[in-house]
Amino acid sequence: MKTKKINLDYFSLWKEVCLFWLLVINKAKYKTDQKSDKILIVVPCLIGEFGASLHAISDFIQKNKDKTIDIVVSPPLKSLAEKIIGIRKVFIAKSVFKRKLENFEQTWQHFDTYEKIIFLRISRDSYNITKNIKANKIIINAWPFTKYALHLLKNVLLGRTPKQWREFNFEIFDSIPRNFAFDEIFYFKDSDCDRIKKLDELQTSEKKVVIHTGSNWLMKKWDNEKWVELIQKINKLGNHRFIFIGTKDDTDDYEYISSKLGFKNYSLINQVDLMELALVLRASDYFIGVDSGPKNMAYLADTPSVAILGPGPHFYMPYRSNHMVIDKSNGRGLYQYYFYKKNSFIGKITVEEVFAAFKNLV
Repeated sequence: MKTKKINLDYFSLWKEVCLFWLLVINKAKYKTDQKSDKILIVVPCLIGEFGASLHAISDFIQKNKDKTIDIVVSPPLKSLAEKIIGIRKVFIAKSVFKRKLENFEQTWQHFDTYEKIIFLRISRDSYNITKNIKANKIIINAWPFTKYALHLLKNVLLGRTPKQWREFNFEIFDSIPRNFAFDEIFYFKDSDCDRIKKLDELQTSEKKVVIHTGSNWLMKKWDNEKWVELIQKINKLGNHRFIFIGTKDDTDDYEYISSKLGFKNYSLINQVDLMELALVLRASDYFIGVDSGPKNMAYLADTPSVAILGPGPHFYMPYRSNHMVIDKSNGRGLYQYYFYKKNSFIGKITVEEVFAAFKNLV
């Protein structure tokens, strides 16, 4: 397979900057004097970004209990967004990244008139479906978002850890950052949990270790041979069950790693949606994975974790002590963030370092 040399995906951040300013120009289209007690939050983004936004969103919902709140998310996020306490309706729109997971059959979505529309993220699709909605007030955040994008660029050039996306979202809502427990953010019915409890992969008294190896960008992927060696070393500690997660694109990596291990392991790859993944993580003991959406979901579920990081900027860092990170970039890596390089930062991370981090969790 030909190696992708340029990561066009990550240039989409600058598309969002342009779309935010397009929204500023066309702001008047939304204006109405019709009264409403409803609020619409627009946040069509990737899994990791959504996970890092949820504490601020939940804080806002709690402070506006007298309001009816709807939300626009990207298609993979819908099943989880429907479980957020205080959300009435969930609408969908593709993110600027337009990944394969976001493919869905477009259907008519009926929006109300809103007191205010708050754009935390934007995409062409979300702009098109919301531009005819009427609201008393529209909060765009074009300038804060632009400043944050420039802040990321500056800090990666200087090798500094940038302001975290989680903190930035609290600033957007003019609130002080605070942590919410998983059960303070989501409400799951017994029927939601029943299928997860019955999964054969979770039927064990062993410690359940969730493994995620996949990334859309090679500079964020750890070598499969290292995964094999790491899992074999952890297996020798005894009493562990390894459960792989991911999308259909991660199947080849799983099959290769699994064939080399020499003992039974398990896969939920392409078998659970995001809501179910959150419950799987809650039911598991540990998570080990690369810089990805599932890593941020492990933070949200407060599943003790080890994250294997590629190039910076790292703006989705853990906020609790039971999450370890292994990083050789020191926050740098702008070139590797966008362009392929043979000697990658993540390639410098050794099996022994990840194994030691895991033992510290245990």
